Amino acid sequence: MKGNSTSDIVLKLIHNRRSIRQYLDRPVSDKILKKILEAGFRAPFAAQLCSVIYTRDHERMKKAGIGVYPTAPVHMIFFIDFCRLEKVMAHRGHEYGYDDMMAIWLGMQDVVLMIENLTIAAESLGLGSVLYGLTPLRADSIAETFNIPKRVFPVVGMSVGYPDSAEGTEIRPRFPLEMAAFEDEYRHHTDEDIKICMKKMDEGYLAQGYYIKSQTKVDLIDKEDTIGFDMYSWSEHISRKFRSAYRQGDPLLDILRRHGFDLK
Repeated sequence: MKGNSTSDIVLKLIHNRRSIRQYLDRPVSDKILKKILEAGFRAPFAAQLCSVIYTRDHERMKKAGIGVYPTAPVHMIFFIDFCRLEKVMAHRGHEYGYDDMMAIWLGMQDVVLMIENLTIAAESLGLGSVLYGLTPLRADSIAETFNIPKRVFPVVGMSVGYPDSAEGTEIRPRFPLEMAAFEDEYRHHTDEDIKICMKKMDEGYLAQGYYIKSQTKVDLIDKEDTIGFDMYSWSEHISRKFRSAYRQGDPLLDILRRHGFDLK
């Protein structure tokens, strides 16, 4: 992807973005942090139902139950935030009466749009990032560690910093566009379509030696594991993550209810 126009530069940032797990020993200044946070909050919002807490304290993140990459200088947790909205409503003399499930849906939209803006802004300033997807399951310890009120709930965590070029992280493959973007109606995937999807992803990850390098594998707790790292592919990894035997801890609905959400 070549060119020097603004659109070319933005598209290059998006297409070259990858998760960073090793960072330089270089602090992220308050000025830079403010820039990327302000960019995050310029996202298209449903109702600004989101907040973020950031910290440079690895131990606080550890206490909150989030195992961050140790060289990352800054960590963030992104929240759905109903608490602020309800205080605004109270000032106007109104009482909250919305469907919490729909509000959570809107709040999720706000959070992910904010993260995308923030991520691209960070990339434009020479920063890299990595997300922590299991953050909602740590809601209890996060609330205790960061003094989070009811009706505010963590969606995802992130670390941000200057990438260490020695890590050599490669851009990961994606499904073929025609298998994920459809004009006019949904594509009901045939067995051949699924094989094409798996081939694109599996061959890409195996060629990069991703799981060999990271030594990342979801253990099978209910049957013998006969696949070595040399043949452990993306489709095998994602299938193991989403199979029933992988479920851990309290269901997310129960955790949400503990944090003040009315979900029948």
